[in-house]
This record gives sequence, structure tokens and C-alpha cells, in this order.
Amino acid sequence: MIALLDKLPTILVLAVLVGTFLFLRKHTSSARVRLWTYAWALIFVHFFVQAFETHTGAIEKIVESIDLASLELAGVVFAVSLTRAAEGRMRRVILPAMLAVPTLFHAFAITFDWHVKWALVGAVALVALGGVAYGMLEAKRAPIFGGVLAAVFAATGFWCVKTQLAGNPDFSVNAILTLSYGVCGFLFWRRYPRRSPGVIVVAGGFISWGAVFPIANTFAYYLPKLTVNPELWNAPKFFVAFGLVLTLIEEKSRIIESARERERAENRLLSRLSQISSRLLTGKDPAALCGEIATAITESSGFTQAALLLAGERKSLQLAGSSGLTPTQTDRLQERAATWTTDNVKEQCARGMRLGNTSVAVAGSEHEVLIPLVSCRGSHLGCLWLCSAQGASGTRESEIAKLEMLASDLAVTIENSRLHHRLVRSEKLAALGQLVAGVAHELNNPLTGIMGYAELLGEEAQSEISGKRIHKLANEGRRMKRIVDGLLRFARQSNPATRSGDLEAALRDVIHLREYYFRKLSIYLETHVEPDLPAVGIGEDELKQVLLNILSNAVDAVEESAKREIRIRATRQSNTVVVQFEDSGPGFAELGRALDPFYTTKPVGKGTGLGLSICYGILQECGGEISLANKEPYGACVTLEFPVAVSQPAQAELLPA
Repeated sequence: MIALLDKLPTILVLAVLVGTFLFLRKHTSSARVRLWTYAWALIFVHFFVQAFETHTGAIEKIVESIDLASLELAGVVFAVSLTRAAEGRMRRVILPAMLAVPTLFHAFAITFDWHVKWALVGAVALVALGGVAYGMLEAKRAPIFGGVLAAVFAATGFWCVKTQLAGNPDFSVNAILTLSYGVCGFLFWRRYPRRSPGVIVVAGGFISWGAVFPIANTFAYYLPKLTVNPELWNAPKFFVAFGLVLTLIEEKSRIIESARERERAENRLLSRLSQISSRLLTGKDPAALCGEIATAITESSGFTQAALLLAGERKSLQLAGSSGLTPTQTDRLQERAATWTTDNVKEQCARGMRLGNTSVAVAGSEHEVLIPLVSCRGSHLGCLWLCSAQGASGTRESEIAKLEMLASDLAVTIENSRLHHRLVRSEKLAALGQLVAGVAHELNNPLTGIMGYAELLGEEAQSEISGKRIHKLANEGRRMKRIVDGLLRFARQSNPATRSGDLEAALRDVIHLREYYFRKLSIYLETHVEPDLPAVGIGEDELKQVLLNILSNAVDAVEESAKREIRIRATRQSNTVVVQFEDSGPGFAELGRALDPFYTTKPVGKGTGLGLSICYGILQECGGEISLANKEPYGACVTLEFPVAVSQPAQAELLPA
């Protein structure tokens, strides 16, 4: 009863500590807190059974064995809780069990004086080998710490085995207790490497706790008459206990502060993205905001690098803006984008791991994220490329969701901008059509007079030479009349039911018309026309007009070039005939405006800026397409797509039988 009263304060304090850790366990999902709760429960058992010591009989043996076993096992649990084994469920169960068996056997065997020398030696050796193995594993990450730890366990284990063979188990008991608690101090510092009060108290407390056993034995051996208050040896335990609670409070505070900082960063990101979205919705050019968008992302999110890749001609991607990239990384990304198209973006989205509604992790990379820019019609307009720092924590879903919203707004704005440009171009072409219609009507009357008088002059001509010249004049007048009629049809957006043209013949005629300029300017012309091309669904006059305009532009482009080359290729692709004009000139100054009416880079008097816009209108009328592109390092490419002419049934087949 007296022993119980003496131990009661310590027992009550430990009971409160166990209750505290049980409460913390409910509010913390950490496996370490769970192991710490088990360890303090064992320490409570260690002190509680001491109150029932009788110092005689079998009960005393049982009490002593439970007392020693619970103290040794608590040290093992503490040590395991501070290793990486605590992070895995299976290892968290298997490792303590493997160390607990020899520890418990050793404690009970020496308490009950079992004469099993080799079994005790094996138990001590297993505990020592466990420490050596852990030290060797740690040496892969921290060679000095792991090497010293393995060497200390090896030397201590060797000495324990030697003394155990000599029949002295006391050294083994003190070695197990000293190393298990003392090593916890160093492991705790490595697990929480910061100079906070809680960490310092726990690390120092564990080291002092481990030092208590050799110091107490030293006093007992050399100063047997010295009386020391037993509670002095218990002080390190309480330092460790309250230090652990303080450390958990510090960890909780760090988590709360980190969450607040995350919230502030997300609010900053949301504010920046809202401003950008507002500017996008007010009609601001998306291309002009790409750099600002990338900068806002790197400044307000967990991504350190960001870039916007927008689709250009032929679905190829171009770097429109970036942030956080070095010049070398920018060049590398530009080279990467040059080989990518929107089809590659679709492929990456299909292969990558899904992070959100549309975003994916780039295949083969742990830090790159791709968010496609998809319009409301489902077409891919580019992508937002993001990269987090090496070793950074996983991407937050909230940030990804906000960036996906930005990508959606950006895609809608880009689509609207392109539709707006097309609408403006259509309005310009409509105005041009009205202007051309008026001019054509005005030209028709004088052309009719010219052709009539040419025929009269041809009948009155006396010499054969004069007759041929007048006949040629009449032919050119009729040709002008056909062109004017074609302009009128273009202005009226006419769509005749039956029309077809021989591309090869039309191209040959157009080249003959410009042959003089090829010789004069020493232009190298290369043509490749695929044999047996079908007729195209466009009238002969319109076809020649389109080909002549494109060829004339190519001649003008190479006129001032050191290398004067023009290449023409005509091939069939499915239900279209594709004609490509490539020249070695300087290329288009502004691809986006090249098809606009009255836009020209030629000097005054040499160009009106109507050629390409008229070609665009003619091709749109017949269901074709025209696309422009610049070549590297110089030159331009104009691609014409003509629909294959639909064969008409014979007139006889249309008549009733």
C-alpha cells in the first residue's frame, strides 16, 4: 500500500498522458501518434506494476518481468515510430513484432533465471542485428549517420553477446534500454529537423532518458551510499511526454498556417484569373494576354513554369507566352511546339493520367501538366502547359479547377475572336462585291462598244496584218468581258449548277501568260502535276483568275530576292485537288491580314490588295479553301483546295422514256 501511494503521483501523471495521447489520436490520423500512445501505455504499465512489488515469492518475479518487459518494449515502439517503417502499415506491424519477441523473451528469461544461455544470446543478437540492419539502410540516404549507427549497434551487440555468454545479463538489459531510448533522440531530430522548443525538448529528453540507465548503474556501483530521489531519474520521461505534445501542437499550427497560406495564394490566383477573364470577355486580343496569363499563374499558384501554346495554320502549335522559363528552356519548348499539332495535344490528353475535368499529367513526367484549350464546338485551339518544381508536393485540385476555368474562358475568347475576324472579312468582301458590281456594270458598256467597233474595223481592214491585230484586239475585249462577267457573278455570289475546269490546261495557259516575266527576271519555275487529275468544280475563267493572281503574287515576291524560285505542285487528296505555290520570297508580313481586301505590302501603283481576297471569295463560292503559311527561314506557301467536279448525267438520261 505504501509503494502504491509513493508511485501514485507518477501513475496519475502517466494516466493523464495516456489519456491525452488517446485524445490526440482521435484528432490526428498519424500512425506515429498511435505508436506513441502504445508506448506511453507500456510506460504506464511499467510504473503501475511497481506499486505491487512484494520483493518475495513468484508474484515478485511476475511483477519484475512485466516491469522490465514493458520498459524495454516501450523503447522499441518509440524507436520504430521514428523510422520510415511507421509509414507503411505492414512494416509498422511486422517490425515491432520481430523485435518484441526477442525483447520479451530476454526480459522474462533473465527475471525468472531461466538457464537458456544460447537462447538469451540469440535474443540479444537479433535485437543488435535489427539495429545494424536499420543503420545500413539509413546509410543509403545519410552515410555518416547510418554508418555510425550500424557501428554502435554492432559493437554494443558484440559486447552484449560476450557478457551474456559469461552469464551476466545486466549489461544486455542496460544496453537495450540505453540504445532504444537514446537513439530515439537522434531519430526524432532527423524526423523533425527544426529548432523549435518541442523538438529540442523531445530530442534532449530521449537522449537524457537513454543516459539515465548507465548513469544510475554507475552511481550504484561507485557511490552505493549516495541517496538520489528516484523522481530525478523520471524527469527525462516527462520532458519527452510534454515535448511530444508540444511538437504535435507545433505541427498542427504549421498545418493551419500552411492551409492559410494556401488559401491566400488561391485567393490571389482567383483574383488574377478573374481580372484576366474579365479582360478576355471584353474583347481583348487573347494573344496579347498570353504572357500576362503565364506570369499570373507562376506568381499565384504552385506552378513555377507556365506556357501557352496556340494553334496556328494547319493546326500547328506556336509558343504565345511563357513565364518562369530560362532562355534555354524557352528555346527547347519552342522546338517542341514546332513539332506538335492539336492532334498531339489530343493524344497526350488520351494517354496522360487525368487530374481534373480536362487536365492531364504529361505521360513520362511527374511534374508537367497539360490543360487543353477546347472550344464550345469541341475543336482544340491549343493548350496550357504547366510545370511544378522538382520535389514539390502534389498538384492541388482547387488550383487545377481554377486553371481549367481560365482555359475554358480563353478557348471561348479565341474562338469568338476568330469568328469575329471571319465576320469582318465577310463584311469586307460583301462591300467589295458591291463595289465590284458597280465597276463591272460601268465597264460593260464601253467593252461592248470596243468589241463592236473591233468587229466593224476587222471587216473594213484592207491588209492581213491589220486584220489579225484587230481580231486579237476583239479577242482581248471578249476576254475582258468574261472577266467582268466573272466579277459580277462573284459579286452576286452565284453558284451555277454545272461548272468544271481542267486544272492542268488552265495552269499551262496561266504560265504562258507570265512566261515573259520568267525569262526577264531569270525565275526558276518547277511544276509537278499529278497525272490524270480530275476536273475541278470551278469555272474555267474563275480557275484561271485564281491561278493567275497567286502566280503573279509569287513573281512579285521573288523579284527582289537573291534566289528566285517558284514551285507548283498539284495532287489529288480524297475528293479535293490541292495546288501548292511555294516561292523563295520574304514571306507574308502579317498572315492574319493577308486575305483582307485592300491590304497590300506592295508599293503604291503596283498592287491594290484585292488579289488574294478575290481568290478567297471565288474559292469559298465553289466550296474550296485557301490557306497561307510562311516557310523557314524564308519563303511563302499558298495552298489551294478545289473540290472535284461532280459529273452530270447525260441529257438523254434526263428525258422521259
